[in-house]
Order: sequence, then structure tokens, then C-alpha cells
Amino acid sequence: MKTEALFIAATATCLPPATKVGQAVADGRFDAQDAEDTQLESVCEATDETPPGMAVAAAGEALKRSGHRAEDIALLLHACVYFQGLELYPTASYIHREVLGDHSALAFEVKNASNGCMTALDIAARSLTATGDVAALVTTADKVSPPAIDRWNSDIGIVPGDGASAMVLSRRSGFAQVLSTSTVSDPTLERLHRGDAPFTPHHDPTRPIDLRLRKLQYLGDVELDEFTRRFRAGLSDCVNRALRDADIRLGDVARFVVPHFGRIVLQREVLAALDIDLALTTWSWGRTVGHLGAGDQIAGLDHLVRARAVDVGDLCMLLGVGAGFTWTCAVVRITELPEWPAPTPGSGLGDGRI
Repeated sequence: MKTEALFIAATATCLPPATKVGQAVADGRFDAQDAEDTQLESVCEATDETPPGMAVAAAGEALKRSGHRAEDIALLLHACVYFQGLELYPTASYIHREVLGDHSALAFEVKNASNGCMTALDIAARSLTATGDVAALVTTADKVSPPAIDRWNSDIGIVPGDGASAMVLSRRSGFAQVLSTSTVSDPTLERLHRGDAPFTPHHDPTRPIDLRLRKLQYLGDVELDEFTRRFRAGLSDCVNRALRDADIRLGDVARFVVPHFGRIVLQREVLAALDIDLALTTWSWGRTVGHLGAGDQIAGLDHLVRARAVDVGDLCMLLGVGAGFTWTCAVVRITELPEWPAPTPGSGLGDGRI
């Protein structure tokens, strides 16, 4: 979708301190070979922080940075992957009340796995374009906790990190202009994350979720090469649509904001598919925080801007992918470099507690 007069007014993150991967290996929590394969440096691990609390901290800072009033926000989308702290409860409404007050806005959760924030961005872009509303707020927050999830051993080639992110989209102005968005799906790949697991009345929290087993069950029937071919086809289609609508070429893109996968998975599923240079991506930072559930892309863009790793006029491509499978891509042009605090190791916003 080609977008007109749509901007990213602000971004923000709330990240708890990170644990060094070497320490996790020394503690016996992470396999040494897996550490070598992923090439991750550290992973953010929350303690008392809650997903809603972290989301509120990031959203409040993003709103302040944006220069918008709470009343300008007509839509609030909260994307997440994992448990948000309370069953049968609308987390988006809590964020709404804490950040926007009692002003009325449409607020709901987006559950689209690791493509959550990008799906929310696409939805918000379409909504603002169709309605003419002033602004939308996208938030993400995720935290993995035992026994339901063993952070270091729940997946293959990916280690989840905890944290939250937020983005204000505006029809008025911002530090980046959104030129296009695109979303492509291929539900024939959904079984990769389901495997042979049956649907049950409820999840047993005493039994860890084992994505490794599910993936191996799927790959017992479908060759990895065939999965990779279809995955790359979906990603390439998504990217090509976004490039066409933005009227640019892939070679025009200065920086790529990529999912925080381990090195082997990132190379196989993203870099090789698009033939892009690792040095042009956010890998060097993503490997220090882990896979932030639904929030890698907002957090990655926030880091590029605050670290001054982009210049005015640079084109950036945000790449999202989620189990199911869906791919979402956005092309943005940096229009200014806002005066926000530079990132520091282990820094976050607030304590993310409620």
C-alpha cells in the first residue's frame, strides 16, 4: 500500500537488563553449541517487570516525544506474543487508561506472533488513511517466564528477550515518513509452529511449551529446503510490493531493521533470501537484546535513530515475519534526527512494574 502524508512521530523502548549468553552457558541454562550457532551476545531478562507495565513506560515516553496530545490518538493497538499477566483481561485498555486517560479511542490487542508490531503498523496506516484521524499508538510488550517457557531451550535458533516498545504514527509530521507498507501471508506453513500438538481445553502451565519439538515434527514431513523456499518466496513477494509502492529499488535502502533471530536463522531466512549485507541490518544490536516477541522492528528503528546510525534522507526497510505465516514490510524515509537520549547498555524507561 502506497501511503500519503503518514509519519512516525516517535518511538520508544523499555528494556530490562540483559544477561550475557556466556553467563547463561556457564550456569548450565544454555547449550554451548546453541550459543555458538546463534552468535547472540546477551538477552534481556525481566524480573519483577510486567508486560503491561513495560508497555505503559514505553508508550508514555513515545507520546511525550511525539509532541501529540493524548486526545490526538484515535487508535491504540497492543501487539504481544506471550501471557500478559492476567487472563480474561484486555491489556490494551489498561495501556489506554494509563497513557491516554479517559479520552475515548479504539483500543485492542493484535495477536500475530512475531509479526505483531508490523501488522499493527499496517493496520494503523490503513486506518489513518481511511479515516483521516490524527494519530495512532502502537505498543508491544512480552516477557517469558518458567515453567511455561524455558527461555534458553524453547526454540531452535531463536532466544526470546523481554521488553516493550511503542510507536506514534501521525498524519501531521514526524522524524520519518512512511512511504509504503505491505503484508503477504502463506497459511500452508502454519504447521511449523503447531507440529503434531493437539488443541486442548487449556494450557498446562507445568509443561513447558516446546517449539523445538513442534518444528521437528513438521520438518519430519516437510523438507527444510522446501520450507525455506516457500518462506523466501513469501518474504520476497512482500518486499517487492513495498518497493514498488514506494517507487524505489532494494539497493536504495540504507538500513534494514530485521527480526532478532539467531545468526543461522537470520542468514537462511532473511539475508540470503534478499541478498542483503549483514552490516546494513540491525543484527549487531539485536544480538544484544534477544527476540523481543512482537516488538523487534519498533525497537530496532528506535535504536537506529537514537544511536545516530541513520542520516536524514536515508531509506529504511522494516521487515517483520510471524508464525502462521505472515510477512509485513514498511519503507520509511528519515526526515530528521530527533534529540532523544542516546541508548546506553542496560538502559530502559521506568521499571515496568504495576
